[in-house]
Amino acid sequence: MLAHFRGRRVICALFVTLLFSVFLLTSTYKEDLRESVDRWHNSWSDPQSTSQLRSPFDIFQSNGSSIHPHPIDTLLNRSIGSWQSLLAKRSYTQTQAASAYRARRGRHPPPHFDKWVQYAQAHGCVIVEDFFDQIYRDIEPFWGVPAEDIRRSASSSSKKISIRNGTASQSTDEWHFIRHYFDMFKTIEKYLPDVDIPINVMDESRIIVPWEEVGKLLGSSHTTQDMFITPLVHQYSTIEGDPQTPDDETAWSALVPYWDAVRVGCPPNSPGRQALSDTNFSSPPEFSSTWPEGSHLGYVSNWTSARDPCIHAHLRYLHGSFVEPISISTTTKMLPMFGGSKLPMSNDILLPAALYWHDEERFALQSRRISWNSKRNEVLWRGTASGGRNRAENWTRFQRHRLVSILNGTQIRMALRQQDELDTGLLNGTEKLPVIFPLPDQDLYPLQSSALGLLPEWIQVVSNVAFTWLACFPGTKSFGCSYTGQYYRKGFKMPFDRMFYAKYLPDVDGNSFSGRFRAFLQSNSVPIKATIYSEWHDDRLMPWMHFLPMDNTFVDLWAILEYLFSHDELASWIGSMGREAAETLLRKEDMLAYVYRLILEYARVSDDRRELMGWVEAQDSK
Repeated sequence: MLAHFRGRRVICALFVTLLFSVFLLTSTYKEDLRESVDRWHNSWSDPQSTSQLRSPFDIFQSNGSSIHPHPIDTLLNRSIGSWQSLLAKRSYTQTQAASAYRARRGRHPPPHFDKWVQYAQAHGCVIVEDFFDQIYRDIEPFWGVPAEDIRRSASSSSKKISIRNGTASQSTDEWHFIRHYFDMFKTIEKYLPDVDIPINVMDESRIIVPWEEVGKLLGSSHTTQDMFITPLVHQYSTIEGDPQTPDDETAWSALVPYWDAVRVGCPPNSPGRQALSDTNFSSPPEFSSTWPEGSHLGYVSNWTSARDPCIHAHLRYLHGSFVEPISISTTTKMLPMFGGSKLPMSNDILLPAALYWHDEERFALQSRRISWNSKRNEVLWRGTASGGRNRAENWTRFQRHRLVSILNGTQIRMALRQQDELDTGLLNGTEKLPVIFPLPDQDLYPLQSSALGLLPEWIQVVSNVAFTWLACFPGTKSFGCSYTGQYYRKGFKMPFDRMFYAKYLPDVDGNSFSGRFRAFLQSNSVPIKATIYSEWHDDRLMPWMHFLPMDNTFVDLWAILEYLFSHDELASWIGSMGREAAETLLRKEDMLAYVYRLILEYARVSDDRRELMGWVEAQDSK
């Protein structure tokens, strides 16, 4: 009798499971804002799609119009020429390197420059003086700060790495950034002069000095540039005793909105400086009806200006860093603070990011490289809905939500339908879907897919994009989120290396820079990059040749994708160029050479005798 009862329970359980499975299966085919995206283990086709497309390439086989020449062709050819001109400046000898330094910097190289050249050559580093421009953008204002003040600020930091007599030490090991940087500095400690190196353990930029004050400091630095004076001091000062006990008295500010803290770093007449904070997020964001400012027919022309919020003031309400960052702690005082990324108007000093050095599994290429022909014709992105504190009232302004939405065929379809209803008055102004991305405009970006009326279907079959965690604020213990869960379906987590089976890899900011970029370059796939952050390697990568830049609104993304899919061989070449750059210019040896050179300059500007310090050939040992 007991056995019979247990058997009936098992049958009932199986029947309930079967009904639940049928429900899930049938619901999969309904139109859903949260679009099924986990197709990386299947063929490219999506069972949800009712599209006429049999292949992602069908839209290019029609008689629809196309652009010849395409604006990207012009930008690509321009980049190739610029890159060739840059590499032609390469120095192969110590004399050439010193001459290039003097020509570009207007002063003698720092002491031990000859040893730096020997180190760089011994480790196979490409020496192009332009590759180190970021060091001088970071250090130059400190020539206007008394050396004693620089040393005092650095030694008072509670989170720092110190060099004494060729040995590195850390003030604390409680922060993973400091642990990783300590390992980096230990690798080259014997080459470095005595210094204290404060480390930014936060994601956000910390030092934001008013533009006018930076101008005064730079004006002071120019008085030191006199190569007609032979350097009298060729060695760095030593710092007696162990690193001091921290006594940081800096007044750190948590000014909210954060935009009000950072815009003081913009030029007075710039759009960003004049734009007030935008704190009303009750309506969808506004997007321009023209091409992005400074673009070439709609495509990023100047990578530096394209990611500068001082020029593109609308980013104050389109990027989580300005809407509501995770943490805020800034100062307007010019003091040394080292970190892996910074905003363009910030005065932090850049190091190669700790994430790049540490080779964390979630940010590093671990397995063999996948050949182009073995990759899937797919646009792939996975990640959390980070970028700051996304709340019910502000989430529509975050860059990662915008990326996932603009690459979701169902959301595009519903947004277009909703716009038609608004235009015809059928919707009566009632908004059903918060449209957080710019709608297609054939006058700005003529798309083959739009001309055929197939943009949503095309994106649906080429895109594999999803959140793995919605990262609500206040937080939840699960993926779910009361205010965004209806729009985004959870994507299965996948090993980081699995991403490299896709040909096209969008890369956008999280809470600060994206730590994936170096691995994306190494992968032989094509990174499609948008950011507002500066990194150490910006001067040694060429947009349109090593990666494809996109505007931070992503208004150009669909057109970029159509270009890539219709130029497969060229896309393969761009992927290989990015890999080559990563393998020759972004190695750990290159990071160390950069840091070595940076610390020589930082130690000189921190020395009371800095006006007399320098390196010349055949110098003595004073």
